[in-house]
Amino acid sequence: MRWIVRGLAVLAGLVVLLLAVVYGGSEWIIRAGHRTPDIAVTVPKDAASVAEGGRLANIVMCRDCHAGNGEGKVLFSVPLVGTVAPPPLAEMAAKMSDAELARVIRYGVKPDGSSTFIMPSHSLGRIADDDLGRIIAWIRSLRPGPQDSKVKTGFGPMGRFLLLTGALPPMATASNVSVAKRPADIGRYYVGVACQACHKLHEDSVMEDGKTRVPALAPVAASYDPAAFRKLMRTGQGMSGRDLGLMGVVARVGFTAFTDSEIEAVQAYLKGEAARVPAK
Repeated sequence: MRWIVRGLAVLAGLVVLLLAVVYGGSEWIIRAGHRTPDIAVTVPKDAASVAEGGRLANIVMCRDCHAGNGEGKVLFSVPLVGTVAPPPLAEMAAKMSDAELARVIRYGVKPDGSSTFIMPSHSLGRIADDDLGRIIAWIRSLRPGPQDSKVKTGFGPMGRFLLLTGALPPMATASNVSVAKRPADIGRYYVGVACQACHKLHEDSVMEDGKTRVPALAPVAASYDPAAFRKLMRTGQGMSGRDLGLMGVVARVGFTAFTDSEIEAVQAYLKGEAARVPAK
């Protein structure tokens, strides 16, 4: 009996030690500071720029993750894993300067230097300076209200383990891949700032959940005729007519903001990429 008690005590001690390592290591990742280049962003004030910023916020999925009017929402909440709840944009913006807002959008780094999680900095970092200013102008037009979410992001033991193993990586980056003005090649531009939040151009990949398969973008787009591709981008329905899950949400929430000519430019760019790098 004494050996059983000792064995359980040792086991309990190991569990406590493991939890301490997971908590301490993940907390270091959560709180770690990140340096980024300085940003000088010009935020316009005119109504047309604010409206265009709101349209762009649809395309790059700000209004999907933070809700349609920026009131914040719960993206997911899983017992033991945690809760991811992008905050209300008006409340967040009230505490930040324009440069700090630009920094968190472009580099995924908060004012205290810590990193965001889930937020796709690798694609948002491609937003041109003038478009970034328009998006911030739209955010500044929002007002806090009773509809704003009160839920905060937090990680449970399994979520902290994912942080520690790199399965849920911080999104902070110091890489500046933006340009000053929205380029004339809008097909390439919109693929970079929107589609590549989930997809790679020439390789199949998997989402952060480790399960959701994401097909290579260029060969898929090249396989659609223009009408079917336009339907895909507006409704999320593939050629078979079935809803494509996450793509359906992205299309209906965000990509309806694309004009027909922008959708044509996106497909033209992707067809060119498919021809340049034939599928294996």
